[in-house]
Parts: sequence; structure tokens; C-alpha cells
Amino acid sequence: MLAVVFGSAAEAPARPAQILRFCTSRQTCFQFIMASGSSGFTASGGSSLKSTKLLEVLSALEDGSSYQRKEIFIAPPDSAVGDFTDEDSGDEDGWPGAQLPGHVLHASVLPEDDGSWDEEDPQLLLPLKRQRAAGPQRVWTKRDIRPDFSSWPASDPHMEHLRSQELSPVGLFELFFDEGTINFIVNETNRYAWQKNVHLGLTAQELKCVLGILILSGYISYPRRRMFWETSPDSHHHLVADAIRRDRFELIFSYLHFADNSELDHSDRFTKVRPLLVRMNRSFQQHAPLDEFYSFGESSCEYFGQSGSQRPSGRSGRLGCRVWCGTTSSGYLVWFEPSQGTLFTRPGGGLDLGTSMVLRFTDALQERGRLPYHIFIDEVFTSVKLMSILRRRGVKATGTVREYRTECCPLKDPKELKKMKRGSFDYKVDECEEVIVCRWRDSSVVTICSNAAGIEPVRLSSRPAGAAGARGQVRLPCLLQLYQEKAGGVGRMDQNMARYKVRVRGTKWYSSFMGYVLDAALNNAWQLHRICCGDAQVDLLAFRRYVACVYLESNADTSSQGRRGRRLETESRFDMIGHWIVHQDKRTRCALCHSQTNTRCEKCQKGVHAKCFREYHVR
Repeated sequence: MLAVVFGSAAEAPARPAQILRFCTSRQTCFQFIMASGSSGFTASGGSSLKSTKLLEVLSALEDGSSYQRKEIFIAPPDSAVGDFTDEDSGDEDGWPGAQLPGHVLHASVLPEDDGSWDEEDPQLLLPLKRQRAAGPQRVWTKRDIRPDFSSWPASDPHMEHLRSQELSPVGLFELFFDEGTINFIVNETNRYAWQKNVHLGLTAQELKCVLGILILSGYISYPRRRMFWETSPDSHHHLVADAIRRDRFELIFSYLHFADNSELDHSDRFTKVRPLLVRMNRSFQQHAPLDEFYSFGESSCEYFGQSGSQRPSGRSGRLGCRVWCGTTSSGYLVWFEPSQGTLFTRPGGGLDLGTSMVLRFTDALQERGRLPYHIFIDEVFTSVKLMSILRRRGVKATGTVREYRTECCPLKDPKELKKMKRGSFDYKVDECEEVIVCRWRDSSVVTICSNAAGIEPVRLSSRPAGAAGARGQVRLPCLLQLYQEKAGGVGRMDQNMARYKVRVRGTKWYSSFMGYVLDAALNNAWQLHRICCGDAQVDLLAFRRYVACVYLESNADTSSQGRRGRRLETESRFDMIGHWIVHQDKRTRCALCHSQTNTRCEKCQKGVHAKCFREYHVR
């Protein structure tokens, strides 16, 4: 990992203006700490450190032959309360092409430890390794772990309640984007427009049309969003064009807002979207399935605005804000928090930023009850100290760990282990804290740490052996087996969200969070659908299509449709896609037999008996 600091150590601010992190396929990270000032830097020893220039690093990242995957994490502006943060910063047709100034491009690149810095050091770049080495001495013994956690309860009353309701995809989605959230966005958007001397008059019905278009853009994407309304036969989309007028959509989308500008928190970089994030976190946790196994990691909310940073021109380069995520093993997002990028503001208690985020996630889990949750963590966050803290809180944890975070556990050297046959391993247990550290040899050497899972039972696992596709039997300790089976929930969530993510985008720095929480809500609703519907479940694409179609058809502006509304109704009635029968409080006449009924088709918005349902939808 590398860091770039612009300005002398004495001049560097306590909060960097911007943080960039480049991740490559070689698992190498480049993190840039952007601050104002000249390009000079003095090392903590007082001598100048000659190193690679930022321009050279950017050039290397732009070489597609050297790096397969490029990802830049940025931090939001230092001051997220100014009017400039509400302005569009580019055009949707392509990357705005912001360039870094010359003095920034020629700044030095310095080695960084792991993203954790001592903020009280006058040079600002003293790693925390010295503090870790000064911690309490541990007594390591070669034996298996003896965990003392309670057993996991089997029942989940909330999931049983959702199953009994037999909710449609729209009903599940509206567990998160409920009436309160819709009205909140409507009110804040109208308030913001009024502050700009614009009478917007947004309604909940119109906002649902906008959400429907955003969802639909995930699986039907045009280079320009205005093409949805073009009359050309190769691009016109009648479902969108019949639901809302183009200029009305553009006006609403330009004023979409999630906070009251008169009550912003100057200390919070995400204050523009904080009320929405709080609402989403609350609803995600309220309806989360009660699972024993969880994953913690980092995700990325893609960013499209100008930030004074330069995006690599490689084919797969991405620019985005880092988001800390806690998910179930299947990929349901339980808790998330966007990174503020304040590496110079260390949490209290001598904890680094990653550790404090893991503890915040466990606090959110334990609000539902102090149960023996089991969290799987990757090496970016895992340490023996973290395992000890979680054990004292009654939380199980397992994760791969970097060598310098093992608290001097006397395991066999990785070089020595590589000379042994595959499946060989060494392990030690901390006598006081009951934390085990195991080093296992496969095609590479893996170090893993746990406070709940041990070595036994060791089983044989089929692993690739040789270039001809042959497979061999390798000994696999229990904690590694459990990690391979249950970890990866954040990756599954990212994969689901990336398949059909919202493509209509604004270029305000925070506007992409609307698409992120929308994709997350749809992913979570689909995860609940899979749990509740059993054999009747649909795949993610069909689920999103159903929600988009219902929102666009049910909330369309019928006052200006004319004969198009009748054509749309006829086509959707017989399309055999996503028609669900739901209960309605007010009795209406059946569209087929014309007698009174208390059920209706959710997509067609027509009263229909269960016995008439099939006949009504067949030509």
C-alpha cells in the first residue's frame, strides 16, 4: 500500500481533503491522502524520502496489460454542507475528464502500512505497529480451542410472520421503501425545490414512477436516459413514456433531495444523505433474517461526479466511495456505513478504523438480542485483539489474518511450511483469551484466526492438483472448512447488485447513493422472497422486472395518456409476466364476472376473484 501527501508534515491538515485507493488483481493497494499545499514531504526521521511520483503510478494503472482490475476509493468533500455539493458536476454521456494539477501529479508516493496512522505523531505517518508490539504479552500453547459460547436458537418468528403474509415482490420491496420513506423523500425534495424558488409539487405517485424508471434502467439501458422517450422505433419505450413525461422526470430527478439544507451536520461528510441512510439501516435490520453466520467487508458505491481526481483510463477502472458492509452469509445487507475517509481521526481505545467498524456492526446485531452470532472477516480487519474483544462480547468470529496482527504467535515460518506437503498446518492457542491462530499450506500459505472454531474435526478436501485438471485429497482443519463455506456474504451481495444495478445517474457527488440503496433494498427484498416463497420463487431479474412494471403501470399519469393508456392496459393484461393476486380492504367489482370481490391483481390494479384470475389474464 502506498500513500501520497501533498504539503509538508507540519502543514498537512488533520483531515485529508480526499483519499484514493487503488486495488489491483495482485492484491496491491495504493492509497492517496490528498491535501492542499506544495508537493514536498519530509519523513519522520527528518530526511527527504525519494520515491515514485503519483503520475508514474497513474500511468502504471492505465496500463491494462499490467493490472486487470482497478478500483479507486474516494472520500466526499471536507465540507458537505455547501451549496456546491448540490450542483451537477458533469454530463451523463461520459466521464467528465477531471485532471489533477501538475504539482499533485508530481507529488511523492510513500509506503503505507495498513491505513491506520497515529494522529498525534507530528509527522502524521507513524504506523501503529509500534503500539501493537507494546500490547500485553500472550501465552501460546499447542492445543485445540475450547470455546464456551451458547447454542444457537433455531426459530425466527419474524420470518414466520412474513411467510404467513404471502407478500408479493412489491410488498417485500415496500418493507424498505415504505410509505414513510416515500413521503420523506417527497417532502425533502419539495422543500429543496422551494428553497431554490421552484414550485415542484412532487407527489408520491410521481416519485414511484421515477423509482420504477431507475429500476428498469438496470436491465434496459440506453447511452442517454432521454432515449426512453424518443419516438424513434429503435429506442422508444412506451412503458416509460406512458408513465411520466420526459421533462417532468428530468425536473424531479434534478431536485431529488434527502436532507433539509437548513439542518445539516457540519461534522458529517454524508450529511446530505444521512437521513436516508439511517432509515435504510433501520428497515434493513428490522426485517433481516435471524441468521447465525454473517460476513463483514467493504463494498463500493460507484461515483460519477468530478472530485479533482483522475480516473484511470483502463477498460475496467471504477471510481467510487467505500462502504463498510455487514451481511448474512447469503448476501442480505444488514448494516452499512459509507467511509468518511478520515484516516487521521483514529477511534478511541487504540482501535484502528476497520476494528471499530466491525464492532459497530456487532452492536447493530446485538440490538436484536445478545445471541452467539458468528462473523466472518477478511485479513483487512482481522486481528487477535479483535477476536479477544468479540469473545468478551459473546460474539463468535473467524477470519484470515496478516502475520503482523497475530501478536507474535510462534507458528512455523511460511517459507518452512511451503516445503511441506499440501494440507500441512501449524496452530497455537492463546491460553487466556481462547483465541486460536492456524497457518495452513495449500497452493499458498493461509493464516486464519478464530475465537469459536478449532482444528477438529479435520477432514479431507478435494483440491486442484497439477495442470491437467487432476484433483487430490488435502487435509482441511475445521475452522478453514467453516470459513470457506460461510464467508463471502458481502461478495454475494455485490454480485447481485452489480447484475442489474441502476444505470440512470446524476453527477452530484451523493446522487449515486440513491441508486445504491435502491439496489440494496431490491437485493434484500429478493433474499426475503427466496426465504418466504419456497418453490414459487423467481430469479432476481424477474423480481426487479415485476417491481418496475407495477410501479410504472400503477402510478402512471393517466390524465395525458389518451388511447395509449388503453393500449398499455391491454398489453400488460395478457403478457403473463408478474401478475399476483393480493387482498384489498375495499370491495370492488371483479373485472371478469362483475360481482363483488376483496382481491385484485396487483399489476393490473383490477379487482378479480381468485377463481377468475387465470381466465382474466388469458386471451
